[in-house]
Amino acid sequence: MIGRGKGRAPAAGGGQSVANSTVHGPNIQIGGSFTGDLLILLDRPDYRLEFLTPTPAEHDHLAGRSPRQPSYLLDPQHQVVPYRPRPIEQHHIQDWLDDDTEAVSVQLVTGPGGRGKTRFASHVASACFGAGWAVAQAVERSPELRTGQSSVQVLAENQPLLVVMDYAERWRLPVLAHLVEVLPLEYPQRRVRVLLLARPVPGLWEDIAATLDRGRADLRDPLPLGELDADRVAVFIDAATAFAARLRVTVPAAPPAQTLADPGYDSPLSVHMAALAAVCATGDDQNAPARPQDSTRFLLRHERRFWIAATEAHPDAVKAGVLEQLVVVGTLLGPLPGMAATVGLLRRARLVDGDAHASGLLAVYERLYAAQRTDSCAGGGVLEEVATLQPLRPDRLGEDLVGAHLASNPHTGALLAELLAELDPSLGVDELAVRRCLIVLAAAAARHDGAATTLFTLLEQHRHLCALAPATVVRLVAERATATVAAIVEAALPSYSTELLRPAVMLAQRLYDALPATATPAQRAHRLIVLGICLSQVGDKRAALAPTEKPSPPTAGWPRPNPPRTCPPSPTP
Repeated sequence: MIGRGKGRAPAAGGGQSVANSTVHGPNIQIGGSFTGDLLILLDRPDYRLEFLTPTPAEHDHLAGRSPRQPSYLLDPQHQVVPYRPRPIEQHHIQDWLDDDTEAVSVQLVTGPGGRGKTRFASHVASACFGAGWAVAQAVERSPELRTGQSSVQVLAENQPLLVVMDYAERWRLPVLAHLVEVLPLEYPQRRVRVLLLARPVPGLWEDIAATLDRGRADLRDPLPLGELDADRVAVFIDAATAFAARLRVTVPAAPPAQTLADPGYDSPLSVHMAALAAVCATGDDQNAPARPQDSTRFLLRHERRFWIAATEAHPDAVKAGVLEQLVVVGTLLGPLPGMAATVGLLRRARLVDGDAHASGLLAVYERLYAAQRTDSCAGGGVLEEVATLQPLRPDRLGEDLVGAHLASNPHTGALLAELLAELDPSLGVDELAVRRCLIVLAAAAARHDGAATTLFTLLEQHRHLCALAPATVVRLVAERATATVAAIVEAALPSYSTELLRPAVMLAQRLYDALPATATPAQRAHRLIVLGICLSQVGDKRAALAPTEKPSPPTAGWPRPNPPRTCPPSPTP
């Protein structure tokens, strides 16, 4: 597995290296369970490629002393549960890798959260590394985080390169496109493959393909990662056996097949969560949760045990309830760039009394969720880059924590509104942090109404956030927000954004449908023309004619729309 940790990677060709640093966090792993060395392959203001290599087996720091936190055991990075092969998808990817007719090719793999995309990509990365490929993970970053000199790592002659990009649906599309376009220039005369991993988002691939179509990259049809085709009982047993070995308890009996046939167990993660909950219940001599949603709540209660224990062990640094609130903030906004920004955010959130208190609280937090520390050799010196306040993983667990916490602690929404009232990179609240926050809230809203309420309130109160809303958030607004919030978001959309063209159509349709019976002809005509413009911009010229041809003559003084934006602003009602 590709990992990062203590050690030294040799700098070749003027590349940046990491020396004696403790770094955690890459999602894509090669081989067994460990952390390894890191070499910066390509460093740019908005992204970074990290070429990662395995650590020898004797450096495996997990043997016999694995953490017992549910978040650790479930995190695909740690590969506690053995990988289950996916023959059809693996064959498809192997054909893509072996095809030497295209120098640069892009493949998107999609699947809902918890479907196993990261583990699948780790398996592919392991196979490529064993076959002599260079393997890198792409990491999006804020320009403010840039520390070292820009550099390109020299690979072996003709050595093929695989670049894996997780959470592709969260990347800013121009940054994603720039990365793909730069690769053949930085690494010419070699086979380059870019593997994108993303949750299903309507129109995502069409938008990516439209942006990349002008370049040299070959674009393959998306590959959906199917549901578990294996016996769910067998998947449960495999996971329960692995978790029980780590926790040193008896392996619980598997539930009946009809229980696991519940649609809530349609992903490996959901079955693994049920297995871990059953193992924990066995260790505590309790009954195992009976439903998928009960497993999540049960595991969060077990995660809280570690927060409570940390609070009791360090009463001077952590007050009761503060650690959970900090985990929520980290899951929404983290990771944050640098200790100074994190300390400033904690003080602004009134979670600490001063810098010393903040440092103590962060030290406790990092015992639970380790910070990423990278010592980069550049310009003859060593520069340390720290990313702290790591989110709770896996995503499903973090999203459910956020949803449950917002439901039981309404004041947290007000605190979040205060933190996001203005962008301040010195406090860790930059554009990337805001995007992450909005995305997590939107994902949590699928199962928690309180997360949707908080998201819509933020957008209504702080309209500058609307301009940073990604496609998933705009879609959620179009589907569930009030017409007032939908109109606010529409007015704040950027002048042009490929990734927002389709959500803008949904928003325009929603606002037209929401017009009251008392709407004036001018208001109705404006909404029809806005809808037509949005349909035209997304390329549906035929559908764009229909709303503009509806009889709704403007009245005198009707304000015609400005030149096409993603969606023109509404006239005052």
